[in-house]
Amino acid sequence: DLSSGINAEYGDTPLLAPHEASLLNRILKIAKFYYDISTFTKVYKNIIKIKHTRDPPNAGLYTAALCFGLDRGLKPYRDTLIKLDCLVRENPNMPLSLLQFHLDKFQNLFPILAYIIDEVRTKEHIKGCGILELLHRESACGIPFVKDLLQELLQSCHSVFYQQLSAWVLHGKVEDHFGEFFIQEISNVPYNNDGGLYSKYDINVDMVPGYIQMRVVQTIHFIGSSVHIFGSQKFTSNPLQKKDEDYFVELLKGLQSKSKFCPIEFERVIGIMRDKVAEHLYALMMNEGRLLETLKLFKDFFLLGRGELFLTFIDSADYMMQHSAVKKNSDSDVNRLFLKAYTQLGFSNEDHVEKFRLKFVGKEHRPAPEAKKILRHDDVPSRWNDLTLAYDVQWPLHVLFTAEVIEEYNKIFMFLLKLKRCQIALQTAWSISTRSGDRWDSKLLNLRSSVAFLIDQLQYYLHVDVLETNYTQLLNKMEDTKDFETIKQAHCSFLALLKTWTFQSGEALLVAEFIDILISIGFTVSNKFCPNPETESKQVPLATLESRYYGAIGMMFKMLEVSASKQHNSLINQLLLRLDYNGFFSRLSQAKKEYLMQTSRKSHSKMHA
Repeated sequence: DLSSGINAEYGDTPLLAPHEASLLNRILKIAKFYYDISTFTKVYKNIIKIKHTRDPPNAGLYTAALCFGLDRGLKPYRDTLIKLDCLVRENPNMPLSLLQFHLDKFQNLFPILAYIIDEVRTKEHIKGCGILELLHRESACGIPFVKDLLQELLQSCHSVFYQQLSAWVLHGKVEDHFGEFFIQEISNVPYNNDGGLYSKYDINVDMVPGYIQMRVVQTIHFIGSSVHIFGSQKFTSNPLQKKDEDYFVELLKGLQSKSKFCPIEFERVIGIMRDKVAEHLYALMMNEGRLLETLKLFKDFFLLGRGELFLTFIDSADYMMQHSAVKKNSDSDVNRLFLKAYTQLGFSNEDHVEKFRLKFVGKEHRPAPEAKKILRHDDVPSRWNDLTLAYDVQWPLHVLFTAEVIEEYNKIFMFLLKLKRCQIALQTAWSISTRSGDRWDSKLLNLRSSVAFLIDQLQYYLHVDVLETNYTQLLNKMEDTKDFETIKQAHCSFLALLKTWTFQSGEALLVAEFIDILISIGFTVSNKFCPNPETESKQVPLATLESRYYGAIGMMFKMLEVSASKQHNSLINQLLLRLDYNGFFSRLSQAKKEYLMQTSRKSHSKMHA
């Protein structure tokens, strides 16, 4: 029994010389190592028992594969013992030095194997693919016999790795009962069509072997997730042909047959598989998902590409939205008006509009700005500010249009809708001033004209310079590729650019704040041409409006100039040129600055007097 260890002392063995006792101890130490390793393999390779008991810790398919590899790897030791047994039977007086000579090569091997099994038994993170990392690290050894055996152990564990990898990249399934693979299923997050490509499966970074690059792991994640998409619904044409699956199997068999893992070859094979899957996913998006048609719908509805539709809708719904009893109205009322506006314009395909649904959100659900709101006392209570657009995302487009993406589109939609309403209100005010016989204050007319010019130029900038230009670039990128990942990156870039150029992210939010003030002033000015008894008591004096307007103009121009100088932004420079092509706003801002300085000096002089 070597479970508690054994040691030979010179005083206890009078027949042995001191150096022979030392030799005996070295031989017994090898025996103790072998006993520990054998005990480990007997316990950890019984995978059927482990499945039911989940004991011992860190047990699983990789530890079982390690045990089978150890069984095979220790065969030379057992053969050596049989050989020595024959020699001892032939020569009972065989010296210990000869035993030591035959067992010497195991002096370097067994301590390393003992260290490996001790790490597996005691370290919680050394399990599954973590065992691959441990074996790979220890195999960097200069002793050929030890190095070869550790490579055999690594290859034995790689057999489990390739089985799990094959299930993932060929079928989109994680065959992992012990939590050992670096792709894991997220059990506490329900899977649905809004979750995107990676919602159900995630990368367990702790299980990634160090000799596999993270970009390769991400590619593996993409391949399996895409194949999972292929199998999640029925489609008219099979995107992943059987010949491709057979090709993938051959590639994986080629990797598994190699005696030594080659990271470069592994990455090359994964890259080939990724290109094939990305091409099939691209075809699935285009054919089954009708991606180009959906993008056109997003442009028409979320980005107000159908200006005539929203003009008709705003005109018919404005009274209901502004009325004091609007709080009692539901989503169905506004959607009824939206559908009515769509049919009035003679659009034939009602399937398009039925995919979208207007809905009211409360303040807690409204897309929150990232910058602190500037208080405005001239805001008019309205349900327009709570109006968002929902879209019924169908498989497989949920990969691109996740709930987060729809939310970003809604931020842009709410901003554009507010700007459109202000433009319509100012145009209505102009129509009233020209048709009625009343004499209007010239300052009020000039202020309306100035605000309308500003809003018109912002509209042209947003819809032509920003939305139309970036949308055309997005379509061009899609035509130039057949790779899904390229399309996804192009769409993410498109949405990020829209957020930036429409002042909905980063430092540009400060510009959006002053645009909101100008929009609010535009509504207040337009209300002076068609007074409302409910708000007449809250009318803001014209002089106050002018002061706020020119102050907001000056700050907005300053913000735009800073943004243009920092980013060398040609679009912002183009907007500044359109707004201030004759230097009017610049001179106005300078005149106001000089006026304020003069006022400050006079006040300072009076205080000293």
